[in-house]
Amino acid sequence: MSLKSQLTIWSIGILTLIALVAGSISYLFAQKGVGLFLDHQLRLVAGSVDEGSQLPSMQKKYLVEDPQKREYGFVIQVREQNEPVRSSRPDFDLPIGNTSGYSDQVYRYEKWRSYTIVYPDRTVQVSQSDIVRRDIASDAALFAALPIAGLLPLSWMLVVFGVGRILKPLADVTMAVTQRDASSLAPISGRNIPKEAAPLITEINSLLLRIKESMESQRNFVLDAAHELRTPLAALQLQIDNLSQGLSQEDLQARIRELQFGMQRSAHIVGQLLKMAHYEAEQHDSVRKRVDLGEAIKRCISEIIPLAEKSGIDLGMVCDEAAEILANENDLRILIGNLLDNAVRYTQSGGRIDVSVEVLEDTASVCIVDNGPGIPEELLPRVFDRFFRVNGHGSEGSGIGLAIVNAIAKRESVEVSLENRKDAKGIKAKASFRLLAKNRSPDNSA
Repeated sequence: MSLKSQLTIWSIGILTLIALVAGSISYLFAQKGVGLFLDHQLRLVAGSVDEGSQLPSMQKKYLVEDPQKREYGFVIQVREQNEPVRSSRPDFDLPIGNTSGYSDQVYRYEKWRSYTIVYPDRTVQVSQSDIVRRDIASDAALFAALPIAGLLPLSWMLVVFGVGRILKPLADVTMAVTQRDASSLAPISGRNIPKEAAPLITEINSLLLRIKESMESQRNFVLDAAHELRTPLAALQLQIDNLSQGLSQEDLQARIRELQFGMQRSAHIVGQLLKMAHYEAEQHDSVRKRVDLGEAIKRCISEIIPLAEKSGIDLGMVCDEAAEILANENDLRILIGNLLDNAVRYTQSGGRIDVSVEVLEDTASVCIVDNGPGIPEELLPRVFDRFFRVNGHGSEGSGIGLAIVNAIAKRESVEVSLENRKDAKGIKAKASFRLLAKNRSPDNSA
């Protein structure tokens, strides 16, 4: 059911209930008020009666009156000392009370309300049928409740109109959204939106902005990937074309080695692209557990040492403070491995790379310091961009490694930074992790 229908039904229901309660209370109060008024009339009439001089004329009037009107009149009774009771209505013999005041009596199976005044020489009693009193009270109460009943349908119409008027801005927003093109990600206008709905519109606009940024990121990723793959693929095609020419055995072997190198580079780029897409995906399950940071770093170093030795670089660990963190081992290996690989690629032969694990308060930091050429300060903000490479260093990297590091760091809440060394040439890469409390039990949560 729509919000408009729910508001309308609830509002009409509440108004109807209030009207019924108000009408019932008005009806009861009106009956009570009429009863008091009729009692007052009984007392006034009784006080205006003398020794009974009015009774003969009242009897004559009663005999010629319409039968329906007879029942609505008062009945006056007068009793003088040692005299029979005289009445304004023939054959009316309601017992007369002996004390002044109001009383209720049953006469001929009918209830009567009376007011009696006892004088020294006479007693006067004025009576009225309870049926008549109830009819008069009901008519008065009905007239009192009638305006409420008459206004109830009008209130229903006002509720329908008011709810439609209040929800019109939301209906306009809904219409504007439904008429949009599927590719339109422009923010929704929040003009004239009710205060309660403003946070929803803000969150929707925030979601549209994130979707737009994600789509732009994916589009840029595809364009960058196509650009990066075009050169090696063109080179491979050229090398394959050259193989069809008549070549000596030595030239053929050289061309095959070039082709193999090109295939390896293309495969490496594709692998890096797949990793990048994996870590930038919206959904990513990461199983974390206790990890000894020092041991994990040593394993990463052992994997990269062959590349460092081949390049003539001294790679080693200079500080290993005890630290345990909660992390995904594979993600940690890729993050640290890419930082080490980047340091090796940009450090010249004969260079040195020092790795350390340092603990400060609740943070464990992995520092990778090299003595390579460094990076121009103006280019440091771009080092984590996809396919970004510093020209002039002769590196064959894909430019995706640090982008993968950045994607993993964002997902795992790790702080990663690259800066030029202050004491010498080179780069200092730093990854900071939250230290796991010693008394905390292992956590294998996703």
